[in-house]
Amino acid sequence: MRGAFTGWARVKVIFLESSLELVPGALQRHPEVLRSARRYEIPPSRMILDKSLHYKAMESLEKKWKRGRPDILHTSLLVITDTPLFNLGLLDVYFHILDGRVFKVSSETRLPRHLERFKGVMASLLKNNQVPPGSPKPLIYKVADSLSELLSSEDSKLILLWEKGEPATLSKIVNEALKINGFIGIGAFPQGDFEEETLKIAFQKYSIIGVGQLKAWGAAARLLCSIEEVLGPRVS
Repeated sequence: MRGAFTGWARVKVIFLESSLELVPGALQRHPEVLRSARRYEIPPSRMILDKSLHYKAMESLEKKWKRGRPDILHTSLLVITDTPLFNLGLLDVYFHILDGRVFKVSSETRLPRHLERFKGVMASLLKNNQVPPGSPKPLIYKVADSLSELLSSEDSKLILLWEKGEPATLSKIVNEALKINGFIGIGAFPQGDFEEETLKIAFQKYSIIGVGQLKAWGAAARLLCSIEEVLGPRVS
């Protein structure tokens, strides 16, 4: 039964600094971008920046190592939303992108399995701040223009999963998040570190004991297992 426990304690997970953006205006006339736009019959201004298609075009971009990887968010969202936790309304899922905006994924959402379809949905989202556009009950929608605005509006705090953080078990992290109504944040970018602003805004920073460095979807998968253990019978 979907949403059966929506009034109970919910774990909030947010993918941070997600490598998701439309092709910047300065790149829209680049031959690589024009070629991919013709191939997919999409105007360059409505294309998601993708390193696999726009590698040469991205050479001049600032912080290019953190950009052009929509597949990271796609895989991570598929992992975390295709679960009983999400379907039962015990898990709130958000993602934050490099321009600062934060979006929430409704528990009614069924994400496209194919990356190209996902990119099409995300292009519409970034243009309109919700999908479907104009719907009174959108499946994905903007909830804030910045991470600080989100935390303020939710009267919440950010617990950051960070390889340089204080070692802790995932069960400790989940229990602390529930206790303080906190967001558990996972980086969704390919290389580099969190921005200073993100590190400063974090209430606590933890590294997961015994697992080393994980991809975003790997961290999400381990987190899901721990959440299920902490919530126990509510998941069944």
